[in-house]
Amino acid sequence: MKQHVKWFATALAVASGLVMTGSAYSQAVTGTPYLSNLDPSTLNTAPNALYSNWALSATTFTSTPTGLEVYSGGYGSLYYVIPGANVQYPLNPLDTVATLTLTFNSPSSPPPNWIGVQFLLQDNAGSTPNLGGYGGYGNVGNPSNWVWTGNQLAITADLPAAQITAIQAGTDAIYSFNLGIDGSPLGASTYDVTFNSLVISSVPEPASLALVGLGAAGLLAFRRRK
Repeated sequence: MKQHVKWFATALAVASGLVMTGSAYSQAVTGTPYLSNLDPSTLNTAPNALYSNWALSATTFTSTPTGLEVYSGGYGSLYYVIPGANVQYPLNPLDTVATLTLTFNSPSSPPPNWIGVQFLLQDNAGSTPNLGGYGGYGNVGNPSNWVWTGNQLAITADLPAAQITAIQAGTDAIYSFNLGIDGSPLGASTYDVTFNSLVISSVPEPASLALVGLGAAGLLAFRRRK
């Protein structure tokens, strides 16, 4: 094997290893990859609670293999206390961000141009502010931390300093959370949304990102020499 080929292979292996290591830190809040373990029959039973439109009989909750599906309209939200057996304790001290992934089943094409999404986490430090907000597919006002893949939306938000401090202590956990949708910007009477996953994870450090870039640069150099 030529020397430059060896160098490229080594750089790429190191970069790939760092990416895999970083992704391994992802931790599902409810103990499973999908929010399908939220039992719809318990959502309006203390200590859980439903608010506004989601508390009405017109709202339908369905546990699907890929998450919790909500068919409703207007504004609605839920407060969910994670059963003790599912609490992820302790959180990884390197965790600094939370990511909510959800799919807009309807309206399905095109994805919503403007929608409100609410999600908050409760841990030893108290409750985060709303880590969601308002955005939409293809809208110039879409937040940079909202990433759309077709009809699926991933919102990744930095945790507040108080939560990060509690997590770094090595004795923290997420005990409950809020999820909600404000569908009024849609101008439609109903919406159908599946909350897929809610995870806490770390962010790759600059040095790790630099090495990933090094592997990419090696690939370019290798291709030019061929």
